[in-house]
Amino acid sequence: MLKLTRYELPFDDPTPDLSPTAARILEAAKRVLSHEGFRGLTFETIAREAGENPALIRYHFGSKAGLLAALVDSVLYQEAVELIENLTEVPAGDERREKLLELHEGLPQDTDAYRNFFELIPHIVRVDELRPHLRGLFDWYRKLDAWALKDADDEEPPAHIAPMALLTVAIADGIALQKLADPDLDFEPAFALWRRLVLGYVESGGDSSEPGGEPGGESA
Repeated sequence: MLKLTRYELPFDDPTPDLSPTAARILEAAKRVLSHEGFRGLTFETIAREAGENPALIRYHFGSKAGLLAALVDSVLYQEAVELIENLTEVPAGDERREKLLELHEGLPQDTDAYRNFFELIPHIVRVDELRPHLRGLFDWYRKLDAWALKDADDEEPPAHIAPMALLTVAIADGIALQKLADPDLDFEPAFALWRRLVLGYVESGGDSSEPGGEPGGESA
């Protein structure tokens, strides 16, 4: 199980190790992704945006898959850093659980970041060499949520937390996708229900028969 510290991240920041040319190419790729979507991510378009020769993209990143891996890490790295910082600044237990739910509720509002993420994902899952990269990223997010949901006295998240952590990641991403499709969507009532279900399940020790109920207990 994950024993998370302030600086544990799913991947390293790719930027410091890049040459100035590679960094320009990566920033150009992010701009192209934002403006034109995945279909715009051709070597020619990125090179034109960066003011570089297309051959330099292959030289610095090896292939389009290599560029996409660096692009995913670059897009998501800062978000991961901010999640760690926000969650470690509050004590474990009730306060950290509340902070996690608060952060998840705010994510669908960041439509620009999610738009880029959703542009990339359908294509990444089709590339054999990138699918493990994405799998590792989601595994990290699930472990992060499990760590944030555990009680203060638990050194590691108990087993019943893992299914709920999977759902918290899925629900946050799913609502964000619906928000992209419908900017006027009012998702606050859904999050209020979700909050009640999550906290009730965690506080009951994994008993899902009644939100807030005792494990194995009878509903009123």
